[in-house]
Amino acid sequence: MLTHLAIVLALLAGVVALAADTGSAVIVNSGSTNTAGFKIVVPKNGSAEYTSTPRPHRAPEDQADRTPAQRRLDPALVQRFYSDLEAARPFSDLPTPHCMKSASFGSRLTIQLNGEETPDLSCPVGQNSKLSALAQDAKDIVAAFQAK
Repeated sequence: MLTHLAIVLALLAGVVALAADTGSAVIVNSGSTNTAGFKIVVPKNGSAEYTSTPRPHRAPEDQADRTPAQRRLDPALVQRFYSDLEAARPFSDLPTPHCMKSASFGSRLTIQLNGEETPDLSCPVGQNSKLSALAQDAKDIVAAFQAK
């Protein structure tokens, strides 16, 4: 009886761990005093969603509808993105690039996945191939939403 309970608990733990690892990646641009930020939710199926986040001190013209935009991303891009994310994990082991930013104009670009967050990818990533790959993936995904 105890053996059966241990097996069931082990199976449940595996299901919970699998569920925790199937979350969507989120690209986040913090925005700044002068520019709106955004977040792009990128599920593994490639049906991404872009949502603009308002500036802290919005002007009247910034009150426009902020309906999320939907895009179907190129499957090869999504596969490369998730492969690069997996290769870079855990994100806490990545080097943290530093760059000078204005308090008013500076923003951060990060990727969040399963409770982890990358360092700021808008700073020069130097010779680190993992950070370079993630920065390029984020740039390509953002560009997919900017293309008409």
